[in-house]
Amino acid sequence: MSIIEKKEELIKAIKNSTEYIDFINAKEDLNKYPEQYEYLDEYKKLLLESQLGQFLGDVVNSKTAEQIDEIYNEISKYEVINNYLNAEYRLKNVLHSIYQDLGHIIDSKEDKKSYFI
Repeated sequence: MSIIEKKEELIKAIKNSTEYIDFINAKEDLNKYPEQYEYLDEYKKLLLESQLGQFLGDVVNSKTAEQIDEIYNEISKYEVINNYLNAEYRLKNVLHSIYQDLGHIIDSKEDKKSYFI
C-alpha cells in the first residue's frame, strides 16, 4: 500500500473519530447562532493577532489583553461557544499528537539517513 493510500486511510479515520464528529456537530450548532459565531470570531482574531505579535517579539498591550479577557469572559457564558471550543480543543489535541509522532520520525537519531535529501 502506498503512502498516499495510507494518508487517505488516516483522513478517513480522523473523520470517523469521536473528536471530529463532535467538532462538526458543535460547529453546526454554533452556526445556528450568527451573533455568537461573530463574537467568537472577533475573540479568535484578537487572540491570534496578540499571539503573532508575541511571536514576533512585540509586548502585549495591556488594553489588548484586557479586551481579550473581556471578550472571553463574555463568550464563555454561552454554552454553544463552550461546546465548540471544547470540541475544537479535543480535535486539535488529536491532530497535534499525530503531527508530533510524525515529527519524531524526521527527528529520530536512530536512523542515520537524512529525510531531507
